[in-house]
Amino acid sequence: MKQTVHALLVEDNPGDAKLVEHYLDNPSVQAFLDEVTLTHVETLPAAEAALTESHYDVLLLDLGLEQSEGLETLCLASEFDSDVPIIVLTGLENTDIAVEAIQSGAQDYLPKGELDGDRLVRALRYAIDRHEQEQTLTRRNEQLDFFNSVLRHDMMNGFNVIMARADMLRTDLDDPEHVAHAENIHDWSVKITDLSEKVRSILDSVADDGDAALEPVALDPLVTAEAERVDAMADRVDVDVDVPEGTTVLANDLFEDVVANLLTNAVEHSDTTTSVRVSVDDGGPTVSLRVADDGPGVPPGDQADIFERGGKGDASTGTGFGLFFVSSMVESYGGSVRAEESDRGGAAFVLELPRA
Repeated sequence: MKQTVHALLVEDNPGDAKLVEHYLDNPSVQAFLDEVTLTHVETLPAAEAALTESHYDVLLLDLGLEQSEGLETLCLASEFDSDVPIIVLTGLENTDIAVEAIQSGAQDYLPKGELDGDRLVRALRYAIDRHEQEQTLTRRNEQLDFFNSVLRHDMMNGFNVIMARADMLRTDLDDPEHVAHAENIHDWSVKITDLSEKVRSILDSVADDGDAALEPVALDPLVTAEAERVDAMADRVDVDVDVPEGTTVLANDLFEDVVANLLTNAVEHSDTTTSVRVSVDDGGPTVSLRVADDGPGVPPGDQADIFERGGKGDASTGTGFGLFFVSSMVESYGGSVRAEESDRGGAAFVLELPRA
């Protein structure tokens, strides 16, 4: 969609200023923008005053002004108004300065000797679009961080209360079955709080442009522990584990939650007695972890879609978060996941994981 752009040009060379004005009067402008209104000033103080008095969509900045030269000019101009994208204009054809200018916040770098109307108008349009996208992303990240912090704080307080009450019940109750229920409440509360901390760590890593470090993870103790936890969810659940000792894969701390999601998924999607078998095949180029059940299964038409965000089978009442989480984490390990029919008539989820 075309738009009207209000541009502020900071240029102390009258000839160069006239040339920019000429380029913006070119009919090619109409291919990208409805209209460009140009305001010309010769100094940085005049530019600061203009930005204070009026709104501009883009700032065209000559790096070679009388009061300042090079990147110093860009740094000074960047302090005026962070909401206005800057396109650098310069008589210098220096690649190093161009790179530094972009790294310092300029949206584009245009040597005057290579300038023409088409290139200038394209630069205007793309600089404004990119800047708007960056601002939108920044606002969303700020909102995400705020709500994530609020949720984490409130959730931690709530689960601390639950854990404290579960500890009291474990001490006060006499019936072994009731004590077991209290212990189960406590264990799941601890698990959820731990998961919250792990997810927070990954979000912090992503926000810092870092990658979650992968390390060798032994499958046998991890799968056995998660199977015992899920086995205790209900009397109708039977989880069988066949994982060779010494099998390790590349993953991180959240892999136990990946396995827990698959096991819990098998239990939650069946109202009858559920039998789940977890097996590992480490004879190929990757390690295959298979979770198979005898439940209702996944229709062939849904087997690919259930791993998408919000994806779930037609008969599912869940949110679709669990399998999306599984898929996202396994892909971050360099692996893959697929759904198929199990040899028991239910669903089977197969993780192909990199060998440690």
